[in-house]
Amino acid sequence: MTQVYMGIDLGTGGCRVGLFDEQGHPLAFHDTNVTSYYPHQSWVEQDTDEWWDALVTSVHKVLEKSGVDPADIAGIGYDATSATLIAVGDDDVPLRRAIMWSDVRAENQAARASDIDHWARLYNAGGEDPASAEWFIYKALWVKENEPDIWARTKWVLDAPDWIGFTLTGRACVNLTSASLKMYHNNDHGGFPVEFYAQLGLDDLMDKMPSDLKVMGDYLGELTPEAAEQLGLVAGTPVAEGGVDAEAGMIGMAVLNPGQMALITGSSNCLLAQSAQTMYGPGLFGAHTDAVVPGQYTLEASQVSTGSIIRWFLQTFCADLTEAHKNGGPSPYEVLNEASKDIGPGSDGVLVTDYFQGNRSPYTDARARGTITGLSLNHRREHIYHAIQEATCYGLEMNLRTLRSLGYHPEEIVACGGALNSPSWLQMHADITGLQIKITEVQDGPTLGSAMMAAVAAGRYKDLHEAAAAMVHEKATITPDPERYDEYRFWVDQYTELYPALFEIHHASFDHLTNEG
Repeated sequence: MTQVYMGIDLGTGGCRVGLFDEQGHPLAFHDTNVTSYYPHQSWVEQDTDEWWDALVTSVHKVLEKSGVDPADIAGIGYDATSATLIAVGDDDVPLRRAIMWSDVRAENQAARASDIDHWARLYNAGGEDPASAEWFIYKALWVKENEPDIWARTKWVLDAPDWIGFTLTGRACVNLTSASLKMYHNNDHGGFPVEFYAQLGLDDLMDKMPSDLKVMGDYLGELTPEAAEQLGLVAGTPVAEGGVDAEAGMIGMAVLNPGQMALITGSSNCLLAQSAQTMYGPGLFGAHTDAVVPGQYTLEASQVSTGSIIRWFLQTFCADLTEAHKNGGPSPYEVLNEASKDIGPGSDGVLVTDYFQGNRSPYTDARARGTITGLSLNHRREHIYHAIQEATCYGLEMNLRTLRSLGYHPEEIVACGGALNSPSWLQMHADITGLQIKITEVQDGPTLGSAMMAAVAAGRYKDLHEAAAAMVHEKATITPDPERYDEYRFWVDQYTELYPALFEIHHASFDHLTNEG
């Protein structure tokens, strides 16, 4: 009988669970939404109890949809957002809401890193770029300095993937992907940069971190009886060490070799590549040592807000379409895609910057903010919608320009995620970048990638490369339109000019609001 593998993907918007056979064909999916809280400007938090409830709901629903017997599930894998901090107390219960990856409250803590000369800073463009306020250790430092009582009572500080693994198996570990990507771990320089932590004021961080360090796809442990009872699964089911959602997406798209490029779209966009050697430079995160495949380096250039801006636009300006959809009408996306289908490159002069929650790369600027410019009385909401779609692609192309300037020249992109649901938006990605966009059979790369980790941990495949050869299948290729590519050159150039023209205004406004608050 064909074995079944479960992939758990805990993203910003909710918990998605998928079941796959050993050839990677999907049997069923289910999503359960979770709530984000914004108590202050630049703060984003979620409740771990709601995470668990969402996981329980999604597992039960996916079992119901698929008709799979829990006894036939041979392994469980998972991924989650990274640099999402959970402070766990002595009773193994979180002491506060999770501080989400996109939360940038720790800007002051991150700024101190610029004055420290240490190899850890290589991951921040070779030390040339400022450290990102998103990164895990700066959030830990923020908690220590601003919530000392919580810090004193914290037994473990866990990244979101490691919280899932701990909750499923009772084993507290650090996944090497989070460690390399968000905690400055570098095997080429001896592992965790404890001296760097101490200079920041986090000399006690390692006391609150699990000592075990594992690679994605390693065997983590067995599903505990307590977790199995709530999830409706079988106690003792093998659980794989998981990792970061974007890197799980790379696995689920078989982007595991140097020279390949992955684009994971969703609330945010991650552009990821594998390299055989280190590569550092302005506007680039990495090259992260052993983050996905031991012996390789992972390059990252990412956008904080992409699909989340589309959702914001629908909630703010398209309540009528949303309400009509609830009453049986077409999806708001369908309506807006139809209304904007004849709008040409540049959206009739409307330009948007996608920095609604700051910029991760190439500027690493938590105080950057989104803009909508070029409006006239002739424009309608579909122009803004179209311009937001373009902005996410302009940001992608700007990051590709950064990679090319450093000597990395991808020939194609393998894409997955929410943008694939809109053929016109997907075509826009190809037209603006000038690159072919390849689509795999399973568009949900992270969930499949987590299931592939489960298949490796359960012993079905010897490693992730063998799992990818068996479980990932190419479906289609989107080719850019040369004329539209040429026309978009002008608009990409205009987009790149907006940040240097406006960042001082955005910074002053941010500082004024922060001081006023």
